[in-house]
Amino acid sequence: MHVLIVLSTLFLLYNVRSEQENVNVDNTTELQETTKLSENDRARENLTKLLDNIIFNYDNSMRPGMTGPPLTVKVDMFLLSIGPLIEQNKEFYVEVFFRQRWADERLRYSNGTAFKVLPLNSVLLESIWYPDTFFHNDRNSKGHDIIVPNRLVRIYPDGEVLYTQRLTVLTECGLNFKKYPHDTQVCSISMGSNTYSESDVVFQWKYEDSDNKSVDIDLGDSKDIRLSQFTLLGWKTIRTTKPSSRIGNRTVLTVNFELKRNIGLFIIQTYVPCSMMVVISWISFWINREATPARISLAILTILTITTLSLTATSSLPQVSYVKAIDLFIFDCFCFVFAALIEFAFVSYFTKRRGGTLPEMDDEDDNLIRCEEELDIARNDKYKNSTSPKFKIKTTPEYKTTLYYQCCYDVLMCFIGSFTYRQKRARKIKIGQDFNSVSIIDQWARVVFPVTFIITNIIYWLTFGVL
Repeated sequence: MHVLIVLSTLFLLYNVRSEQENVNVDNTTELQETTKLSENDRARENLTKLLDNIIFNYDNSMRPGMTGPPLTVKVDMFLLSIGPLIEQNKEFYVEVFFRQRWADERLRYSNGTAFKVLPLNSVLLESIWYPDTFFHNDRNSKGHDIIVPNRLVRIYPDGEVLYTQRLTVLTECGLNFKKYPHDTQVCSISMGSNTYSESDVVFQWKYEDSDNKSVDIDLGDSKDIRLSQFTLLGWKTIRTTKPSSRIGNRTVLTVNFELKRNIGLFIIQTYVPCSMMVVISWISFWINREATPARISLAILTILTITTLSLTATSSLPQVSYVKAIDLFIFDCFCFVFAALIEFAFVSYFTKRRGGTLPEMDDEDDNLIRCEEELDIARNDKYKNSTSPKFKIKTTPEYKTTLYYQCCYDVLMCFIGSFTYRQKRARKIKIGQDFNSVSIIDQWARVVFPVTFIITNIIYWLTFGVL
């Protein structure tokens, strides 16, 4: 009984102690929170007083150091994206973080404060002076305001101001299409002050003496930036002076972007199809010269196809008055398919058919055919009433093998255009069958056209520096 009383007493003492400890912990937490709130309130009050002291009697219509030397504004950019480049309008898009730095003595504050830098809201930007920078070749640039204005303002104890804004810049780009599509374009962004001359405000690149470090870009894991049709080769920063007799000389900062066009798309859509049309036009050199509809239709079809490809290749470009590189290639292909049509006209004119449409002209092929026909007539009379099994078809395996090799030999000789082979074939012709006499012009065209086309292609690719 006494033991139970002692245990109950100890349990009650333990509960009372635990409650006291919890109360002490709660009091300590409330005290810490109150301390933090008071510190935040004091910091907020100090920042408010500091900003009031800075902005008090501040005239944002006057530049810093109005009576002193010109103010220096240092500029740098961080590229977020490049492109697209619109050839039809000669426009170029760039999305950047545009940064400006300058010193304003009126914004200095004591280093003894708890603030190493003052992060200001973009609303307070309207209360201080900032450069009236604009882009000289601007078309339709814009700032980003979603969800809030994408602007950043920082003031340092020595009065230095950092102003950063996210911009999408649409600028005019002077494009030259003489080497299109083997061209390398240079698109630039130029900026400077709208109203201040060099006696008031001077613009400089932040790293003016370095290797174009004033323009930076985050490439990530890739070594370069690839647009849909271009590859960014690099950029160069330039600082020049724009003379003016009315308001004085003004500083102009320029960054030139060098863009190399990717030719893969044009090889697939233009170069290969045009070359294939030229090769197809050469098929007419192996078609019977008496087959006029076939050869004419093939020539016209290739000419129309080349014309359609030329219109498609240049449809996205502005109307320029000079000749482009792709125009030269398409014109070269057009000349070859047109020459194939003219070649057939020469074959038809200088070669008379068996009907004697041009009796005043003589052709060695027709003379050969005429002689062989006379021999065949005599041979046909000899075997006219014969019952000899001469014309029976053998079906033995040896005959089939011989027939296979004979077929391959015929194709090879037809491709070469051997005159001796044609003589042998003429002796075996039957009465009443048409004979495919090959013109000497066709024989020469089978060699001259491919060789000439290959030579012109080599000259073209070497001229525009692709090989």
